[in-house]
Amino acid sequence: MSEDCFQLGIDIGGTFTDLSLLSHDGSASHSHKVASTPSSPSKAVARGISELMASIGRPADAITYFVHGQTIALNAVLERRGARGALIVSQGNRDILEIARLRKPDIFNLKATLPDAIVARQDVFEIPARGDDEDFSVADDAIEATISSLPAEIESVAICLLGSYRGPAVEKKIADRLREVRPELYISCSSDLWPEIREFERASVASLNAYVQPIMSRYVDDLSIDTQRVGLDTALQITQSNGGILSASSAKVKPVNTMLSGPASGVVGAAYVAALSGICDAVTLDIGGTSADFSIIRDREPVYSTDAAVGDFPIVMPTVDVFAVGAGGGSIAWFDPFGILKLGPQSAGADPGPACYDRGGTETTVTDAYLVAGYIDPDKFAAGNLPLKRENALAAVGRIASRLDCSVEAASEAILRLATATMTSAILPMMTKRGLDPRDFTLISFGGAGPTHACLLAEEVGIKQILVPRSPGTMCALGATIADYQYNFIRSLRRPLAELDSGVLREVYRQLEQEGRNSLASESPIIERVEVLRSANMRYRGQSFDVDVTLPATLEVDALTPELLAQNFHDTYETLYHNSDPGSAVELVSLRVKVVGRRWKPMLPPARERTNSAKLEPTGQRPIFHGGRPHVASVFSRDDIRDGDRVEGPAVIEQADTTTIVTPGFAARCDGAGNLLIHAT
Repeated sequence: MSEDCFQLGIDIGGTFTDLSLLSHDGSASHSHKVASTPSSPSKAVARGISELMASIGRPADAITYFVHGQTIALNAVLERRGARGALIVSQGNRDILEIARLRKPDIFNLKATLPDAIVARQDVFEIPARGDDEDFSVADDAIEATISSLPAEIESVAICLLGSYRGPAVEKKIADRLREVRPELYISCSSDLWPEIREFERASVASLNAYVQPIMSRYVDDLSIDTQRVGLDTALQITQSNGGILSASSAKVKPVNTMLSGPASGVVGAAYVAALSGICDAVTLDIGGTSADFSIIRDREPVYSTDAAVGDFPIVMPTVDVFAVGAGGGSIAWFDPFGILKLGPQSAGADPGPACYDRGGTETTVTDAYLVAGYIDPDKFAAGNLPLKRENALAAVGRIASRLDCSVEAASEAILRLATATMTSAILPMMTKRGLDPRDFTLISFGGAGPTHACLLAEEVGIKQILVPRSPGTMCALGATIADYQYNFIRSLRRPLAELDSGVLREVYRQLEQEGRNSLASESPIIERVEVLRSANMRYRGQSFDVDVTLPATLEVDALTPELLAQNFHDTYETLYHNSDPGSAVELVSLRVKVVGRRWKPMLPPARERTNSAKLEPTGQRPIFHGGRPHVASVFSRDDIRDGDRVEGPAVIEQADTTTIVTPGFAARCDGAGNLLIHAT
């Protein structure tokens, strides 16, 4: 491919919209940030493209591939500003969303209440039909009656019938008739989105899709218009929650697939840059303004989950397993009624933001603590585009210091230690439940504050190596640029594994694989190869929860047998719980297939080499507070660091999108890929 062509990745956040531009031949990479426009996200995208391409002197039509991650659907759910939708269910199932799984959000709070359902009860309609009915004529009159009952104000309809995981025919019949009578409605069928057993989870997925579909559809249309207006003439792609990508037109139909689009892109990008440094297993740390997000990378691939949640609602579809805690740069420090210092989950956000932003905020935040501790330069924050006011931070942290009866520096460290403890409480359970030791993993830090806090977390958890990418602040945008096409399919077959015929097993896997290949072909992608990964959900008879068992990729479908599945289940169960029982009967719950279209990926430019004998020199020094005492830290510019350069802690490494802190006892080295590798000394 020509060096004159570029691939563009964009991540739309609540505060900034990040852009990552790579030349096809890997000779150049460019990053850019613009302020987001929440009321019309596509405006910031268009402005960012214009500014970025102007800065390198190239027209927008030099971009031949464009994919982006976003939190539009996610924020619509979290902020409860989605479309008014209706839900059609089987007779007797009207309360499915309210009843849910009969679990309180806080079992220790006697006054805890269940969250409001995503669809109001008056907009839930019963129909005397099941999804696995074969006699369609019985439901004809009921279909007409239900459609006539739908309010004129609704924008979308979700359909979830009992038993429809067995087949889509009945839900499809209702949907087809709806399109004839009410063509303006957006329609979501649970059997089309994720046909898995468990009615509540399917109803939740279908309702969420209906809730955000009008918003996503309008956004995609606006994005197409605004990007064409600035000269971009290429197909629009959007990242999925599973780390893959799909066309914008597909995202309009199934926006629920993009709920965790942005965070998933960051993990994909982290796995990519880690592989360039020869790292296979890692933990990611992405710290933004509101939260600190964690995920795991094994064998250079993100770890996936099927028990994620978006706000109050479960997402049972495969997603990159990202766990978030309220320890972002804007997280607020406060005292509880007993005088104990706490942190988050409340955040000062971007407006008014931390006290040091000087936008009217007065609450003490983690960013204020960074500033008081000397970790960030108030004049260089966000490349100097957002100067910070140190006096405000001193006043805010000073109020904490007064309550703790200590210096402001000691109070700032107390806040940062509390943030570290909050992160530790997330990272350790996430790894131990998988039988993993964090000391065997590299910590990949990115986001605006990830590199600033990485050494503090590594010290606490015992991680020996940290990787800081070349452009940490735009990692999610980079991940969008290099993501592959990916599709997940499931077939529920709840039965004893011993009763499953090998022929049925193989045929179901073939059907699911073909569905994936058909979906891949419909996107008309340019890919290098197709990979098919098979798995199965199984459990011991009598258990309530199942285990997702990944089958070896080298196994051909014709070699699969129930006995082979059972052996893989016992081995996986032993790895997870060290308590397998090979003599017990195994129950099959569902079969899964993931079809991946691997894209060609441009190489990132290598680290620059030092062309003379001069050594790396600091640009200055400044005091930082760490470990209960002050230190004099050398200050370096990331732009001055070359391949092989080494920086001993205590040190501060500054760049446009973040500040990396190398605490005493650690040293940083730049490798050939341009990444900083920080090791305990």
